[in-house]
Amino acid sequence: MPQPGKTILVEGGGRIPFIPPITHRIEETMARRKTITIKEVARMAGVSVTTVSNYLNGQMARMSADTREKVGKVIEDLHYQPSSAAQSMRSNSTKIIGVIVGDISNIFSSMLFGGIQKVIKPRNYSLMLLSTGNDPADENLCINKLIRQNVDGLIIQPTQDDPEAFYPIVNAHTPLVIVDGIVKATPKNAAHVISDNTPSSKAMCRELHERGYRRIVTVSETTAPTSSQLPRLEAVRHCTAKLGMEHVMLDVRGHDDAWLAERLRENAGPDAPRTAVFPLMGPLLFRTLTALQAAGLEFPGDLGLVSFDDWNWGRFIGGGVDLLQRDIDEIGRLAGESILQIIEQGHPEQTEISVPTRRIAGHSL
Repeated sequence: MPQPGKTILVEGGGRIPFIPPITHRIEETMARRKTITIKEVARMAGVSVTTVSNYLNGQMARMSADTREKVGKVIEDLHYQPSSAAQSMRSNSTKIIGVIVGDISNIFSSMLFGGIQKVIKPRNYSLMLLSTGNDPADENLCINKLIRQNVDGLIIQPTQDDPEAFYPIVNAHTPLVIVDGIVKATPKNAAHVISDNTPSSKAMCRELHERGYRRIVTVSETTAPTSSQLPRLEAVRHCTAKLGMEHVMLDVRGHDDAWLAERLRENAGPDAPRTAVFPLMGPLLFRTLTALQAAGLEFPGDLGLVSFDDWNWGRFIGGGVDLLQRDIDEIGRLAGESILQIIEQGHPEQTEISVPTRRIAGHSL
């Protein structure tokens, strides 16, 4: 068969351009192309390119079952495999969700990351984790860096409570979920996932009163205005005042264990009213245990001890420390679900989500 572009001799001695048969042209085109385009998938499925792009990116909340089936069948029949770069350009999606935490060395961060991963990984998203060191300036840098990376969404454990800190995210129309931190206001179409700090702290305060304790010594280390320790402190302050109990606040920021031991000896010694010491996060429990040993104080004989502890380490100490434990895995899971809802629907199903704290009984009270 003559090649395209050649001429053929016709009756009478003339020549005309050779045009190959239609079937040959199709076979040649397919062989030359080697890949199928998204436009061809859309044409064969009878839908728009946007619909195919939404299908490929898992954004099918508003797509009918019939349309999903048609698009899926065409993709399967054509063995269509979009490149990740082309898919990102078409959908303006990178399939990456940024996660910003205050302290990457804290067990909270790794457990939160694991909870988020359980939800987003099956949806073909990846996570990019950054740590701010609880520094607002570093937090701003992290936010701007991830926005420039064109991440599909941001999950942030904030160090700043001012809504203006989130303006770059809002202005970039980047989906946002805030976890753990206490903020003055949640931006529109964002979600806020926290543990029930205030109710659980008040319940613990009432329990201590019922057990005969008349003084509560809280041990805290507030490093940011968004710290979850702040509502816990406020809850204890409010509850002790209401119940006629004493409340002593010890903030260890800038102090060593010797200082803490001396303060505990002053406020929880044998001459004090019946006292319970209440560290407000897990790392402070271990500083408190070190200080109690140095002060020569024992629990539950000399004083009571109860603590927030995210990893439940306290149950291995003595007969087990009485604990309040946040469900960080659930916080991460709900944060992951919320960010996907905002990406796919434009808004979360719930704006404010409070995760219950578990009360774990021990023998330290």
